[in-house]
Amino acid sequence: MFDPESKLAAQSLSAGYAADQVIENLDLTIRGGSITAVIGPNGAGKSSLLKALARKIKSTRGAVLLDGVSISSLSRATLDAKIGLLGAMPAARGNESVFELIARSAMVSQQISRVSPRLGKEVDEIIERTGLTRLRDKKIGELSTGSKQVALIAAALVKNPEVLLLDEPTNSLDYSHQLQVINLLSSLKRERGMTIVTVIHDLNLAARFADQIVILNDGKILAQGIAAEVITPTNLASAFHILARVLEDPVGKTPLVIPIRQLD
Repeated sequence: MFDPESKLAAQSLSAGYAADQVIENLDLTIRGGSITAVIGPNGAGKSSLLKALARKIKSTRGAVLLDGVSISSLSRATLDAKIGLLGAMPAARGNESVFELIARSAMVSQQISRVSPRLGKEVDEIIERTGLTRLRDKKIGELSTGSKQVALIAAALVKNPEVLLLDEPTNSLDYSHQLQVINLLSSLKRERGMTIVTVIHDLNLAARFADQIVILNDGKILAQGIAAEVITPTNLASAFHILARVLEDPVGKTPLVIPIRQLD
């Protein structure tokens, strides 16, 4: 049954690539204005789930609902305006500036061919909001990995989607840039009521900032709920094949995972 408080939902969803079925009979409810962290081992189907939620890969069974409406009934333009998928935007060109990348993403979204004064102001506001002001005219190819990732997120945000899907936005980032990205996502939820779904490998980071944790394993949901209920030694053993202790984080009062060893 459809939850009226859900923004995005998967119902009996199966999806994949040609003969390779990656997501199998999956049910997921994502409430509006929340952050959902999808965790799981490599090859669990996390990236494929995001693509299926944005209709970037075809579902073979079931449905994805946005505000209770099947996304299969929406035009590509309408869906892209409502759901932003990091990686689905125009690829970054090394010789374009941060401003040019974000402006190009906006122009594609709005189907226009030039940067108007109004659009230029919107782009500069996004640049300021994401802490990229000093890098505004810097070439993408000259940026650090962390700054480039923030620029790509800004290029997704300029489209002002209702739902933002991110695939490993903190991957390869140092602690400072990880916190920058996480704080940005948290503020988007708080200030815009944006619904965010992100794949993330750092379990402790996921536990600290996400409203809901989803553990995906072999294309199926092993567990979903708040971090304290989901991030348990038993679930970590089942999904990641590790023996781990789970303590209380003294700062966030959320689960803190200490891996001990691999399980046979």
